[in-house]
Amino acid sequence: MAMIEKIMKYKAVSVAGLAAVALALGGFFWAYFGLRHAGGPIVLHFNDMDGVTETGTLWIIVLMGFSGVIITVVNFFIAIELEQRDRFLGKVVAVASVLFAVLLFLALTAILSVN
Repeated sequence: MAMIEKIMKYKAVSVAGLAAVALALGGFFWAYFGLRHAGGPIVLHFNDMDGVTETGTLWIIVLMGFSGVIITVVNFFIAIELEQRDRFLGKVVAVASVLFAVLLFLALTAILSVN
């Protein structure tokens, strides 16, 4: 069965995969375009007790976004293949991918708001 046919057949997993990729891409582009003109180091981690605990450059944001998109795309293809064999595991991987993308989106927006 061709990949397009699988995507059309397993709509729930496909929508979840699309949502995960959209969240990862959206968070990445929002953080990148919000921080591209930031001068000096970017605050990557802030703690109320200790203050700023980790700083970095825009390159770290690019790597985070790129790896997040790659992971969600790979998880999408894994979920499609698992959905064909075992419906439960396909949905578990799709939901896990969406949760990962939500956490990545929240992390990137938190970095954006701190800076």
